[in-house]
Amino acid sequence: MSNIWQILFVLVLLTSCKTKTVTNDKSIELQKCPMDGSCSFEVFKDTELLILEDEFKNSYHRLQAAKGRVVLKFEYKRNQDPDLADDSYSEMIFIEIDEEVTDLELNNELLSKAKVSFRRMCFCRGATGLYKIRKGRLHISDHRKGFQVTLYFEIDEVPQVISSFTEYFEI
Repeated sequence: MSNIWQILFVLVLLTSCKTKTVTNDKSIELQKCPMDGSCSFEVFKDTELLILEDEFKNSYHRLQAAKGRVVLKFEYKRNQDPDLADDSYSEMIFIEIDEEVTDLELNNELLSKAKVSFRRMCFCRGATGLYKIRKGRLHISDHRKGFQVTLYFEIDEVPQVISSFTEYFEI
């Protein structure tokens, strides 16, 4: 009788074990907006993104009217502590595309074709400003009533909270 229980136990163990599948796919999980803040997404039609420099060689953005161009802006704003002075913190990602785009895939240095850039604003000396994104992957595609934009990226110059997002939009 104990042999039957031993055999049954071994059979249960063998059938309940799950084989672990190992893949080499380096998929990146999209992050949601961090819980300590809010995120927004804006589409500026017939607008181009100018990246300019001031007299101190600091870069900044300016939006300007331009027929047939579209600027996408994703923004994260951390919730402020009302008891702390200078507690504001935000990150913005800008992308400029052609109004006629239906499918776009850009990686790393090619992100410059869409002027993909990152702006960090905070009271953190030496770690704010505008940076061109040179490491990442941008994908824009048709999606039901409009388009889907997905961006994965990293910045070496400054710390970042946002490293990816997906949004849906219409032009």
